[in-house]
Formats: sequence, C-alpha cells, structure tokens
Amino acid sequence: MWGDLTGIAAGYKVNSWLSPRIIFAFALAFVGAMFAAQMAGTAERVLVIFVSLLVALFIAADPHDREDAPRETAKPTAPDTEVLAISSHPQLQAFIDSSADAILMVENARVTAANQVALRLLGANIVGQNVRMAFRHAGAIERLTDPDAQHSGNPIRLAGIGQKNQLWDMRIQTMGPSQKIVHLADRSGTQAAEKMRVDFVANASHELLTPLAAIKGFIETLDDPAAGDDAVTRSRFLGIMATETDRMQALVRDLMSLSRIEAEKYDPPQTPVDFSDIVMETVDQLRNSQKDRGTDIVVDVTTDMPPVMGDAGQLRQLASNILNNALKYGRAGTPVTVSLLRSRSGAMINFTVVDIGDGIAPEHLPRLTERFYRVDSGRSRLIGGTGLGLSLVKHIVDRHRGHLEIRSTVGKGTTVSILLPVAPTGPS
Repeated sequence: MWGDLTGIAAGYKVNSWLSPRIIFAFALAFVGAMFAAQMAGTAERVLVIFVSLLVALFIAADPHDREDAPRETAKPTAPDTEVLAISSHPQLQAFIDSSADAILMVENARVTAANQVALRLLGANIVGQNVRMAFRHAGAIERLTDPDAQHSGNPIRLAGIGQKNQLWDMRIQTMGPSQKIVHLADRSGTQAAEKMRVDFVANASHELLTPLAAIKGFIETLDDPAAGDDAVTRSRFLGIMATETDRMQALVRDLMSLSRIEAEKYDPPQTPVDFSDIVMETVDQLRNSQKDRGTDIVVDVTTDMPPVMGDAGQLRQLASNILNNALKYGRAGTPVTVSLLRSRSGAMINFTVVDIGDGIAPEHLPRLTERFYRVDSGRSRLIGGTGLGLSLVKHIVDRHRGHLEIRSTVGKGTTVSILLPVAPTGPS
C-alpha cells in the first residue's frame, strides 16, 4: 500500500509548503485520521486512512506539474521574415514617380532608384552612379556619403543644382542599414518672391529718396541769399521742386493703391459696371488734358456693350494707366487705337489699346508687370512714370478674374489686351 502511494507521489512535484493547497490537504488527512480512530475494525480504519491520504495527496499535488503528464507542445515560432531593402520593393518606382518633387533612393552612397523629376534634374543616367557623380554638390555629397550622419529630415538648402537661379530644399531620411531616401523640393518660387519683396522695398526707398534729395538741395540753394534773391533762379528751382513733389505724391498714391488692391485680391467685385462708359470718360479726359497727343486717340467701341462685374474706381485706374502708357511711349503724331469688343464666346469683353512706337524687346515682356521694372529707366523717369502702372493693371485684372496680354514688336509698337468677364444676367 505504501509502495503504491510512493509510486503515485513520485509522479508529482509537490507544491511548496504553506500554500493553501498543502494546508487543506493536511487538514483533510487529519480529519480522516480522527474519523478512522473511531472505527471499530482494523481493516476499516486502514481503508479510511488510505482513502484520506490518497485524496490529500492528490489535492497537494498540481496535476500540471506531473513529470509524466502530457505537456502542451510549444507552437513553433515563425521564422523572422527577411528584411528586404526598400529599393527592392516592387511598387517603389510607381510610388516615387507619383511625386511632383525629386525623390531618390541611395544605398551605400549609390543611387538605386530615382523618379522622373529627379532624372530630369540630375540626369537620365544617375541610377547606379555614386552620389558624387549624380549631385556634383559638395554639401549634398558630404551628407549622403557620411555613414555616421544623423539625418533628422530637416531641410538642407542647396543652390547650384539644375538651372542657375534654382534653389532646393534637400531632406534625407534613413530607411535602414546604409539606405537613405532623398527628397528635393524646388524653393525657387519662394526665393523669387522674397527677392521681389526685398527689391520692392529697395526700389520704393530709392524712388522716394531721389526726389527728396533734389528738393533738399534746392531748399539749401534757395537759402543762400545770393541765389535766393534771384527771381529767375528761385522760380526755376521752385518749379523743379513742385515737379518732384508731384512725383512723390504719384508714387505714394500708386503704392497705396497697390496695397489696397492686393488686400482685396481674394474678394472679387460684385457690382455690375458699364465699362464702356468708363473707357469713353477716360478718353475724353485725356483728349482735354493732353492737347498734343489727345487728338491721336482713335476709338472703336461696339454699342450696347454688356456690363462687367467690377470696381468702378479700379477700372478707371486700369483704363487710365493703359491709355497713358500708349500716349507716352507711342511716337508723336501716330494713332493710339482703343477698341472694346465682345469676345467670340460672348462671356468676356476685350479691351485693346494699340500704339505705334519703338516697341519692347521680347526678353522684357515677362517682367513688365513687376513693380518698378522699367525697360528704359532714364526715359521712364523723364516722362514721369512711377514704375508701378502695369503692376497695378495686373493686380486689378487678377482681382476682376480677367486676363492681361501684352504683345510687342521692336520698331513697330505695342498691343495691350485685357479680357474682363461679363456680368451674369437674371437671378443667380
């Protein structure tokens, strides 16, 4: 009997002492012994003790810890998936080709993939080349060939890649061992806008300081009794000072107009305006104010022109600037033709002014609407231009959701065409 119990117990690893299971097993064995002591026969006492000890032994032992108990077979862990290089992904080329910016994959300082934008920028044969051959830029090469470089993704400004005036932001991100993804974003437009802002401040300051310096010099001259007492000299100097003052007033007025129009460029006009009346009023005003050139204006305006959605004050400024330019830069005695017609679709009005003069060289045409840009600075200042006329016209046209086109032929003259949308009819 004891041998059997020993054999059963040998198949278990009994839990540590003082656990709840052990305490309950001892209690059960003790109760069994007490109950057996009250039995009359020896066989009955032995049977009760045997059963109580057997039950206590089973309670004390954890069946999960039996050495011969069937153990749950551990599920085999899946082998680690092999980490593939990102440059080997089958969809990589399609992914990077969808970007409008230049993207390259670099592995061990060698270009492994590039999208179409990068190929156009750096060359069609850069894939497979060392980055030294692909970039030819010391700053980019230093960052891409350094294996210990910590790439945070912050932009690195690069100049000299692509065209002469192009500026790029290069971002590098580590994708794995010796693997890097390079992103090049063109920031030339932002740079050009910043340069335009700086040039605008410099040009405005220059345009204001020039007449101020002249006025100050004349004041100092007139303060000298020898010159100030000369009536002819004084009258001539005061006339020049008045002209310079008018020039400054015109410049400040144009700057204020430009600032106001820029502030309203996202707020298109909502009022129907008879643009044909504005054009005819401007023509009449110039005919009366410019006796020498006013009679050269030839008008071809279709009757019953529909109104346009516009700001009457800004459209007067537009018509005045275009006509004044044509009268100033056209040859004396030659016609300045003003026409106002409906477009072929009927959805817009075409305002065209044609002069006969020296014309404008093709390289100047794209920049004519820049602030203070002048083809001939000396001539423009001589005839009283501020350098903001066409810039104002461009901003007014943009606000009215129209279109401005300037065509010119050297030695023949210039044509300025402006399309403005016709005001809708009926309920909106």
